[in-house]
Amino acid sequence: MIFSHVLVVDSKYKHEVLLDGEPILFEILDTCPKGPHDVPAPDLVQWADGLFLVYSITDRESFNYVRRVKQALQPDIPIALVGNKADMVHLRQVSQDEGEILAKDFECSFAEVAAAEQVDQVAEAFHELCRDVLALRRKAKQSLLDRMLGSKSIRVYSRVKSDSALPKD
Repeated sequence: MIFSHVLVVDSKYKHEVLLDGEPILFEILDTCPKGPHDVPAPDLVQWADGLFLVYSITDRESFNYVRRVKQALQPDIPIALVGNKADMVHLRQVSQDEGEILAKDFECSFAEVAAAEQVDQVAEAFHELCRDVLALRRKAKQSLLDRMLGSKSIRVYSRVKSDSALPKD
């Protein structure tokens, strides 16, 4: 899911890639706020496995907006914070340090990209988020197995006595 500050209508995309030898289908909902204080409803992201919060390094308000979105949604899914328009440093309003600090606060990955010129950087940011999602799924799967078994170790039971050692009637 991408949250951007300058769109006028929500858009949906599908894109399939081969990531680390595994086919992955990205289903992307690119949302747009109706106003500067309009944040997406929490149920909008319930279907999402990962969340992209995108701001423009040339627009301080878009940076403040992604902070409000994160606070409003409180997602328990992997997040990537992405500063866009990295090629427009002469218009920069948000420093890279500020992005890194916010990413640490969000406990998420961070990248600055120039989406218009460096498609590979954008793809890598998506791939990194996807790897985080897959790692979380593996962890959740292992956690479920641990709960089912009652611990992280495998219990092995063996008979101390064979049937032949039991008293006979």
